[in-house]
Amino acid sequence: MKVRFGEIPEEGLRYEISDESWFPDHELHRSGPVRSVVVLKRNGVDRVLLTGEIQTTVTFDCDRCTENFDMELDSSFTLGLEYAPDAIAETAEHECSPLEMDVIYLNEPVIDIFEILRQQVFLVISEKHLCSDLCKGLCSNCGVNLNLESCDCTKELKTSPFAILKKKEP
Repeated sequence: MKVRFGEIPEEGLRYEISDESWFPDHELHRSGPVRSVVVLKRNGVDRVLLTGEIQTTVTFDCDRCTENFDMELDSSFTLGLEYAPDAIAETAEHECSPLEMDVIYLNEPVIDIFEILRQQVFLVISEKHLCSDLCKGLCSNCGVNLNLESCDCTKELKTSPFAILKKKEP
């Protein structure tokens, strides 16, 4: 879904998006419907303020215990979009100020709403997928899920070349 800057009236546009074709189903396993809302407001001739919300449920495998779990995604975001073809063509290094961190520079005055929503989904997902902060994971010896049962493995300390450093001198 693409919107040209010139199509946005002074009072702005609000989209409640029921089309789920933008969601990256080939990369994430969605286990619920997607609800997304996007509001576009003009901020001068070459700037647009985009605010949005995304809500859905995604299924992951826990990185510690490998069990499936559902993660609720509920994200609100605000981005500045600026039509600045010269800023994109510039290849010199540039340190971004805090005000520029949430600005997307476009080489044409067209907003690809679906692409922005897709990016925001990946930004809200944590890098480590844990079913719970208290997840105990798997036993490194026998592989049993320690959240469901305990194992009989003895916790043997393996000999380490650094074990001599633990010895205290008299």
